[in-house]
Amino acid sequence: MTRRPFWLWPNLLSLDAPLVAVVWLWMFVKTWQVVWLPDTLPWLVGVVVWCVYVADRLIDQRESGAEWRRLSSRHQFHSRHKVLFGGALVMAGLAALVLLALLPRGLWGLGTPVLLLVVLYFFLAWVGDSELSVILKNVVAGVAFAYGTSVGVYFYRPDVHVFRFILSPEVLVFALLCILNITAIDIWESARDRESGYRPSDVVLTALLFLLVLGTIIFAERGDHHLDPFFWAAMAAAGSLQLVNLFGRGWSLDLQRVMADVAM
Repeated sequence: MTRRPFWLWPNLLSLDAPLVAVVWLWMFVKTWQVVWLPDTLPWLVGVVVWCVYVADRLIDQRESGAEWRRLSSRHQFHSRHKVLFGGALVMAGLAALVLLALLPRGLWGLGTPVLLLVVLYFFLAWVGDSELSVILKNVVAGVAFAYGTSVGVYFYRPDVHVFRFILSPEVLVFALLCILNITAIDIWESARDRESGYRPSDVVLTALLFLLVLGTIIFAERGDHHLDPFFWAAMAAAGSLQLVNLFGRGWSLDLQRVMADVAM
């Protein structure tokens, strides 16, 4: 058996997305100048994100059936250890319910749309693999990730306002960054599967990343100065993702995925 590189283990264990979520949760805390946050909230976000990603990978590997060789390393790993991951998923789900029960009920209501987005994501994954459903699935996943990461932090601001939260430039920028991250990985995987080089959508990805960088600069210049570090961080993430997009074509797909997470 080939020995797996150490840098691949967070991806194989589905720990990459929870780490990204907790890091950006901390960014929202600093950006929105939240004075106090319950210690259970970062744990809840990390556990819930882990549960969603593990469930998604277990479902993906079941639907792939005989197409074993076309599965990514992380899906193959989840398939080999599906009983272990299934048991851990049940325990993590119960832990998430306990952590949620420790938080105020007002937060439950504010977070309900995130749950609906997750349900919609799994519905779109079940519907099929048409190009439209894949695009919609990526958009829903990115929006759910962004709002799920930030909703708990926003709840502990002194000036909670639902519509102000939904239209917050910080959350919208982060949602777009998440969507482009997920879309980039889909583009890279499709290009390798078809063995026909990069599709025209790769050019679209480059253009969208450039627009995101431009948007963060505009927000940073026009907004409050205490928001600048957030937008500069989003700009750095988008720029780093584009570097992976441009220079990662000769890398293994596993390394490209991991570097996309590092960019975040």
